[in-house]
Amino acid sequence: MKKQIPNIKEMTLREKINQTIVIKMKKEEKADFAPGAAFFFGEIITEADEAGLDELRGYVKELADICDIPPLITSDFENGCGSMVKSLTPLPYMMGLGATNDAQTAYDYGKVTAIEALSIGANWTFSPVSDLNRNSRNPLINNRGLTDDTSLAVKMLPQIVKGMQDNGLSACAKHFPGDGMDYRDQHITTTYNDCELDDWRATYGKVFSEMINAGVDSVMAGHIGLPAYTKEISERFKMPLPATLSKELITDLLKGEMGFDGIVVTDALGMGGFAGWYPTNTQAEIESFKAGCDMMLWPTKEYADALEAAILSGDVPMSRLDDAVTRILRVKEKRGLFDPDRKLFREISEEEVSFIKSFQKRCSEKGITLVRNRLDHFPLDVNKTKKIGIVVISEYKPALEEAKALKTEFEARGFEVDYNETGKISEQEAKRIFDENDIVIYATFSRPFRPVGFIDYTAERAMRLRTSYSQPNYVDKLAVVSFGSPYFGDQYFEKAQTYVNAYSMLECSVKAFVRAACGEIDFEGVSPVKLNVYDK
Repeated sequence: MKKQIPNIKEMTLREKINQTIVIKMKKEEKADFAPGAAFFFGEIITEADEAGLDELRGYVKELADICDIPPLITSDFENGCGSMVKSLTPLPYMMGLGATNDAQTAYDYGKVTAIEALSIGANWTFSPVSDLNRNSRNPLINNRGLTDDTSLAVKMLPQIVKGMQDNGLSACAKHFPGDGMDYRDQHITTTYNDCELDDWRATYGKVFSEMINAGVDSVMAGHIGLPAYTKEISERFKMPLPATLSKELITDLLKGEMGFDGIVVTDALGMGGFAGWYPTNTQAEIESFKAGCDMMLWPTKEYADALEAAILSGDVPMSRLDDAVTRILRVKEKRGLFDPDRKLFREISEEEVSFIKSFQKRCSEKGITLVRNRLDHFPLDVNKTKKIGIVVISEYKPALEEAKALKTEFEARGFEVDYNETGKISEQEAKRIFDENDIVIYATFSRPFRPVGFIDYTAERAMRLRTSYSQPNYVDKLAVVSFGSPYFGDQYFEKAQTYVNAYSMLECSVKAFVRAACGEIDFEGVSPVKLNVYDK
């Protein structure tokens, strides 16, 4: 690998073009050229990578060895590295962090992510999610986002970026111009931020501006339009273009008005929100590059040839390519990729291992939010509330493994637990659960992409919810905890007298909830999103 930043004037055309490509690195495939970056490990819409750390480092080293210019190695480390690599540490989802309302916790969130990412050779993360979840029906952001409140976002998000970048990990603010307004998912179709322009500037625009002021290395362009700003209309569909195809949004607004001088990377180019705007995806990729996007996330195999032809024909000016490559190399230099003494993998000290473990526990506990406790169910007293019925509800079967910690943790404290995680509960079974237990805890587990679609309960899970209200003693005995969407208290459990938001379907959050429910710690969390007025 080169030990100093290359002179852009000495790079070949193909070397420059390759710098704009983010490949999807797979363990079973070897790269056949030297890309500017590689997306590795798990991704947010799939499962975490289960390979061992040495094996994963081996694949990173193989790629590094073929690259004269060191590549950026990236993944969706949205809630710590454990969400992408199972042997590393998952952190509470971003909304759980938002509930801590603490800037130092936000900084440490970024720091922990950076320490573990660099240990496996990653130097770039597609996080933090910087959207405002202003639509409770949005299926893409929900608890992946920090908050719906601009003031909380600008307090916390820049601290996450600093925690990452102070410790060597390039951060990425996503998804410009801001998700969380639409009720649709840009993985499936193009979505829109329908804010009026003054409102956008005071909310989403302010958040991204503060991220830029904090020095964020990159911004991810979403397949999201901003009709209040743009005049560009697709001739084919008579609709506003998404940011990934909009010169107005990327070159004029983000790079021009807002002064962003880092890397603009597209969201994944195979998503439904990007598809169909042009006759071929390759043509759309060239238009995206012309619009101002500097790096293409998983472009087609024809992209490099097509961009070369477009530059040679004059359709894409060389100045556009040089601007993109300059931005990419500048970030690589800033993060020390050309340092002659740089080590590919960062060692984690015993002190840091202890810090990471304690931080996971601290962050999990600090965000647990007691929304309602009208009957003083919590804290539980094992001498008064001996028998606990637990009904687990999830559309995502792997979450049921995390849920089992509810049973083991309560039993370890002397409670008798009647644990239920099967399908539809009959009226008779629901009556038995409520009759035979002193308190019945309905535990919901959810997050975006688990499964893909709206964050709702259907079929047997939906019927489980209904049966809770069919019992005459549900008012006195029912308590609800959501390990996921913060809105389930409004959506399904408005009549529940006891309701807790724990935000994350992770074992660390399950354990934190039990500790708070048993009075071992306080419920410190403050809701980072607006909930029903009846919760006041």
